[in-house]
Amino acid sequence: MSATRRILVFGLPGIKQVRFDDDEMSFVDSSSADHLANYDIVIYCTGAFEYKYEKGSLRQIQLATIPAEAIRRENEIRSALEKGRIVCFVGSHDQDYVVSGTLRSYNIQSYLIHERDIFRKLGIRRSEFKSFIDNVGATRIAFIKTFIDDIICSVNQHHVVGFSKRIKKGLLLHIPCVWGSKEINYLVDHLKKLAIGLISYSARMIQEPPSYLASFQFTNERAALDKKNRIEKEDIAPLQEKIRYYKKIKSILWLGNNNLVSATNEFLINSGFQTHVDEIYEEDLWILDEDEKAIIIEVKSKNKNLTRVDISKFDEHREARKMPNLTGLLIANTFMVADSIETKDQPFPPNVIEKAVNTNVLITRTLDLCRIYEHLEKHETQPPNILLKSITGQKGWLTFQDDKITVVSS
Repeated sequence: MSATRRILVFGLPGIKQVRFDDDEMSFVDSSSADHLANYDIVIYCTGAFEYKYEKGSLRQIQLATIPAEAIRRENEIRSALEKGRIVCFVGSHDQDYVVSGTLRSYNIQSYLIHERDIFRKLGIRRSEFKSFIDNVGATRIAFIKTFIDDIICSVNQHHVVGFSKRIKKGLLLHIPCVWGSKEINYLVDHLKKLAIGLISYSARMIQEPPSYLASFQFTNERAALDKKNRIEKEDIAPLQEKIRYYKKIKSILWLGNNNLVSATNEFLINSGFQTHVDEIYEEDLWILDEDEKAIIIEVKSKNKNLTRVDISKFDEHREARKMPNLTGLLIANTFMVADSIETKDQPFPPNVIEKAVNTNVLITRTLDLCRIYEHLEKHETQPPNILLKSITGQKGWLTFQDDKITVVSS
């Protein structure tokens, strides 16, 4: 590239040339006589040669013949890539003669993600384009992974919507984009961000080895890779699975409503308890003892602390089942909006504990359950069935204090 990079934006006419850093950005449309291969970077806005349709001999609607000017520009893009230039398509569709023709010529296959949807929340893999994609990244089309070299961004990790591909000495990219304004300063500011991203990205790509190097391996290199893969499979993968398990266990500390109920049920099962889900009369689930209902449970999510009214309502649900003497356990994820464990770790007020005792109800926080779980893991001598028998019939606050499971009654 020359000392002053020449950047051409094709498809946005009527904007004066701008300079930034050591770069020069010009804006033209199809009427320009400039050859695209004479520029270091070509940013082609999809729609410059948008598809035209006409009635066929049988009055059917068909794609009109590609204009001669579009053929010229497609050939110029091919020439630019052969000379080592950067060509970047920006847009949200491929209904453009030049774009679709170029993609076909390099065996890059695109498809419509969903007929009527434009996807905006894109997962960005290449940070060079983050400032551009965060603001204007949106698309309707995706590309088959097999035919590209590098994923720049995607939708739901399944659909590749931004990519790069080496074409001989050059680099072809597609960056998803839907402009939010036609105002000139808006367009120029965003195109500067894109150009800077293209320059930074292409410089890094030049320093990276081509993908075909993976097909040649030294003997010792292959042995090292085999050992690495074996360690990942036998040691790292089980550790990652264990970490995922504990993250799932801790979900009772932040989930709410029905999601919290499901997570709590799974938590109790993972803790070794036998449970039964039964939503009749609004209670959420039961703990069973040898298939018999031993404890009736309700799970609540609270932005603040548990209240006396919450306990009264739970008692009404238990009364409705005509089991007033059955142990009732009210589990609360309290202070859900807390920004730290310290803020979340607030005890039940004394009058709430008193209400629980007087109502013959056991109350506990999801934070208490996590600490009890930690204790049970470290002390396998206290299995769940022993814990179940120790809390059956109890009333007050079930918690973990002074390195032991306890029920606070005052």
